[in-house]
Amino acid sequence: MNFDHSHKRARDAGTQAANLQHWDQRYEQLTAGRFDGEVDELCVGPVQVFRERANQTVVQAGRMSPDRMSVALVCTSEMPGWYCGHKLHGEHLIGISANGEFDMVAGAGMQILALSVEARALHELVAKLDGPSVEAPALPALLPANAARLGAYKSLVSAALQLGDTAGGAGPHGAARRMLALSLTSALLDCIRAESAALPLPTTAASRRRIVSRARQYMREHAQELITVPDLCHAIGTSRRTLQYAFEEAMQTSPVAYLRALRLNQVRSELCREPATSIADIAARWGFWHLSHFAADYRSLFGELPSATRAVANTLATPAS
Repeated sequence: MNFDHSHKRARDAGTQAANLQHWDQRYEQLTAGRFDGEVDELCVGPVQVFRERANQTVVQAGRMSPDRMSVALVCTSEMPGWYCGHKLHGEHLIGISANGEFDMVAGAGMQILALSVEARALHELVAKLDGPSVEAPALPALLPANAARLGAYKSLVSAALQLGDTAGGAGPHGAARRMLALSLTSALLDCIRAESAALPLPTTAASRRRIVSRARQYMREHAQELITVPDLCHAIGTSRRTLQYAFEEAMQTSPVAYLRALRLNQVRSELCREPATSIADIAARWGFWHLSHFAADYRSLFGELPSATRAVANTLATPAS
């Protein structure tokens, strides 16, 4: 049984997203300043646990691997978050089903303690506990949990990650690995047992989530075009006021500011991927025609000029002599 531990730092949101295995996701930085993120990850057999945090507010969207199920404890700081329409403040337990899509606004300083397990291993455990005809319960978006359950979950996942830090490259003996994987799989099952019904999403929150989801999809599909707020309202069939309220509640920003951040995040990604393309050409591709204003907006969001991003990307891409 494998035992792999890693601790990775990231200086931009895109790298942070790529540092996680088993997740198909994209990140966009929303708040201004240099990005500093880290992922502490342990994979043991069919189980993955990780701790993720970043110093900036990040929009996370994507899907779980098609053969895994996941739960996560999100611990917010002073800035609240948002998960699939639910407002997050304090500590919350969330769930993502196999191949399930999710969207989250992870506020600056939020810590995520996640546990994912191969669906096969989870079904095998359910069959041993409850019989072969019983299916593993489906995962809802937000799971109710009392303080005792949250504390037990946090303690177990933290202990597993600490073991990864201290065990060295070889890790513990094979029998200990199997017991660790079983304990973590059992913990995930305890979190999603059928009696733990999903917390309902308020009608207003559900409506606003749909509005934000449609707006973000339209923005991504037309990000290289000129998009005005009236155009956006017409495209998704809502009023300016409703659109504004939905974004302020879910994304903690306005539609215009989010669109600008979306484009700037795309520019940053392409500055790293396309070293032969000029900064001006990449900026123009994403609708930034005034280079001095673009550079100021870029520096305001990421804490550095586009040329500094390009320089670091080129340094990382240059093989050591």
